[in-house]
Amino acid sequence: MLLQPSNAPERAVIDAWASGFVDRCGKFTKEFQTTFESSFWELYVHAALRASGAQIDFSHASPDFVVSTPTSFVVEATIAGPAQGQPPAFGPGPPVVPTDLNEFNRQAILRLCNSLSAKSTRFLSYYAGLPHVKDKPFVIALAPFDRPSAHLASHRALNAALYGVYDDEEATLRERSAEILRYDISSVSKHAGASVPVGLFTSTAYRQVSAVVYSALATWGKVRALADAPERHTAYQTLHPNPTSIVPRYRVSQQGAYREHLLDGLYVAHNPYADYPLPLATFDSAHVARFVPIAGRAVELHMPADFLLWRQLWTLQPQGDASTHRGQRDG
Repeated sequence: MLLQPSNAPERAVIDAWASGFVDRCGKFTKEFQTTFESSFWELYVHAALRASGAQIDFSHASPDFVVSTPTSFVVEATIAGPAQGQPPAFGPGPPVVPTDLNEFNRQAILRLCNSLSAKSTRFLSYYAGLPHVKDKPFVIALAPFDRPSAHLASHRALNAALYGVYDDEEATLRERSAEILRYDISSVSKHAGASVPVGLFTSTAYRQVSAVVYSALATWGKVRALADAPERHTAYQTLHPNPTSIVPRYRVSQQGAYREHLLDGLYVAHNPYADYPLPLATFDSAHVARFVPIAGRAVELHMPADFLLWRQLWTLQPQGDASTHRGQRDG
């Protein structure tokens, strides 16, 4: 799909993300073609770091990114992939809308925790012993590609996985509450008789992880939104915070009028128990939401007024004669 002539604007976006990126293991091109999502996310993280003013030292084989300025820290990029035997995040067919939000969120939380656990273990067993990593903040860059319509997760699963706070949308809708019904949780059931601890940033258990950088919207839809293709018949549906209601503000914009920034939809979740805290000024942007430590090692969410909570786009494409069109949907 990417090599089609009509996708030249998208290739230009990805080329820009990859500018300056160094393939230190010599396997990136093959992995980009075979396991697309993880390599795609790594390129996005590279672009996001550069857009935030970071200078990256590629002289080390690992972790993925060693940032030297304006502050020194290291980043390991990973995704939450599908559970074994489950469908991928993207593919042909109509949109997949979850019928049970609690079940959708439960599975999303489990996949995030699985990826965070794997990278935390890798840090303790290997990265922590590297001279260029020692005494520096360790950041995990994480994106959900674990199921169809994974971008619908927004930050709900992240908040539960890291801070043990769950937004119960099913109960909120059922009770027609004027406020989001939220409560603390300590674990999520995995299967009968087993559960997985959550609230990873509510104790010293994950003190080796300084922060998590997260986006559910660094998808093919992000590339489409940034591509220079004013001739396309594309409509963008977006959700943004609403200061007067729990119902987000909804917008529809047409191609040419729509504007999206590379960092729109990005979250930085700080660990108040981190051994080496990530400076709060890192990723400080009008486009980025941040979970910031406050008194008592709690956190509060600082979200820009026009933050991009969700985005979906529809493109009408000619098929056959000029009177026939088909639609393409991207998250």
